[in-house]
Amino acid sequence: MSLLGDIVDRVLFPNRELHVIPVLDGAFSPNQRLDQARQLGNEIERPDDIALGQDGALYVSTGNTILRCTGADFDTRAVFVTLDGPVGGLASAPDGRLLACVSGAGLVALSPAGRIVAKLESVDGEKISCPLSVAVAPDGAIYLTDGSRNSRPDLWLTDLMQNRAPSGRLIVCDASLGRASVRADKLAWPFGLAVSSDGNEVWVAESWAHRLTAFSRSGGDRRVIVKNYAGYPARLGPGANGDIWMAFLALRTQLTEFVLRERAFCEAMMRTVPSELWIGPALDGRLNPREPTQIGRIKKLGIQKPWAPPRSYGLIARLDAKGMATETLHSRVDGRVHGVTAVRPVGSRVLAVSKGRDCLVELPRGRGAQEG
Repeated sequence: MSLLGDIVDRVLFPNRELHVIPVLDGAFSPNQRLDQARQLGNEIERPDDIALGQDGALYVSTGNTILRCTGADFDTRAVFVTLDGPVGGLASAPDGRLLACVSGAGLVALSPAGRIVAKLESVDGEKISCPLSVAVAPDGAIYLTDGSRNSRPDLWLTDLMQNRAPSGRLIVCDASLGRASVRADKLAWPFGLAVSSDGNEVWVAESWAHRLTAFSRSGGDRRVIVKNYAGYPARLGPGANGDIWMAFLALRTQLTEFVLRERAFCEAMMRTVPSELWIGPALDGRLNPREPTQIGRIKKLGIQKPWAPPRSYGLIARLDAKGMATETLHSRVDGRVHGVTAVRPVGSRVLAVSKGRDCLVELPRGRGAQEG
């Protein structure tokens, strides 16, 4: 982008923050710990989120379906419910209901028998078309993120590449899904959502702003916890002792950042090239021979080198009560657990879904990978 173009971009989109991609060091130093994760049961096609129900079963969203998984490794699976649209974020309510984000339809509450008992379809007269995550506060209030007014969840890459002004929302409602209001607006694909351990704040991870922000539950105050991540943060999973686990869709690359700035090229690419071949992040770690060449990609003796700049990647971070990363687990370019969209502590275990590789995994124990 030219200097004039950069100035125009900042004038038209004053809320958009442009950051240099941070170096992966300290707690984010690359490793291969995520590839030590143990797959639980057979593959699940494009799993999106997980939630532990009050009945002890694990619920997994996949396509238009929610699976109910039981057994020691949650490998006994049955269809709990099939809904009218793709299902994303899940949360378990204290009264036994399961809350589910449904693309194009908003938020639904499901009884233990799988029957829809309540819906939240719009707020302030605007339809909730891109629900991404849902969380329940200790007092019963329910928080929901609506990722974008322009795109539905499955068009996440299109939303990123269009590089529009942020239009996501943080919504709050009561336990019956009534009295809904917008708590925060103009968010850049608010994918991650969690209530802080003290119950006073709601933490929101914005994928396209690479940012983690805390919103006070009692007023209009907000504070930025982390301003700039090296990747695109996804869902948050509260753990013990105030810890919060964070999944990442992929890592950012200089090539993608360049394409996002070069609007004429980016728009021409989006018009003329299939979306799976766009120069941008991907969830799937399996290589497509037609995919765009990544600058610096290194292949020697037929083996993809793990330090090559990634198009897809696997990354999970554990944050302390202040939001600072204390450890990370990586699946690098040559790894097998890419495109992680959700991570959740379940008892003494921490589970995650790899949407890029169609599996439910248990994180390896050691150096804090377990609860406590």
